[in-house]
Amino acid sequence: MITIAEAVEEIVRTSPFLEEAIVDGIINYTGLARHIQKDVEQRLYKEVQTGAIVMAIQRLKPKLTKLNIENELIGYLKNMGEIIVRSDLIDFTFKNSSSLIFKQQKLLEFIAGEKDVFHASSKGVYETNIVTSRSMEGQVMQIFQGEELKNKLTGLASITIRLPDDNTDVPGVYYYILKKVAWEAINLVEMVSTTNEFTLILHKKDVNKTFNLLNTMSNE
Repeated sequence: MITIAEAVEEIVRTSPFLEEAIVDGIINYTGLARHIQKDVEQRLYKEVQTGAIVMAIQRLKPKLTKLNIENELIGYLKNMGEIIVRSDLIDFTFKNSSSLIFKQQKLLEFIAGEKDVFHASSKGVYETNIVTSRSMEGQVMQIFQGEELKNKLTGLASITIRLPDDNTDVPGVYYYILKKVAWEAINLVEMVSTTNEFTLILHKKDVNKTFNLLNTMSNE
């Protein structure tokens, strides 16, 4: 059977936000102990006093370390390139099929002749996602006729961040960006990345808030 200390550590380490709050000293230990008390008791199969959980949290704090490279990341992200915003986008999700890839090729051939059309796609195990300009909605529906459309979202926008060329050698880049976005309660619809670009797909109402956040990060 695990100990109270082990149960508390297990719970805390499943939440990066909680772990950082403890390290930063911005969380009330008694309040946290009461919050996780039921989880601790479920792991130990017995009742546990709040005070015992508080002591376990206090003893855990020295073992927790803030992201060691966070200061390096702040400096690194100052070298981010331009932040590009595109609006009036639409998101399609199709069920994968043997014919879907050929229709994607047809769509790409059509887009090649269009100026200023946004396009991003990703293929999963069971479904394929396509994000494109709203002006392409009719064309997409025509080309993909007969395919199973699982979801369609309108009123979207994208924010593309150009990262330094060596971003794949720096751990924590995406985590740091997404952590900041999550703390601001910004909902992401999709994420698309290439080697040196990271694109967030979100609702138009969140564009200004997200842009300002990313711009602030690059100037901290």
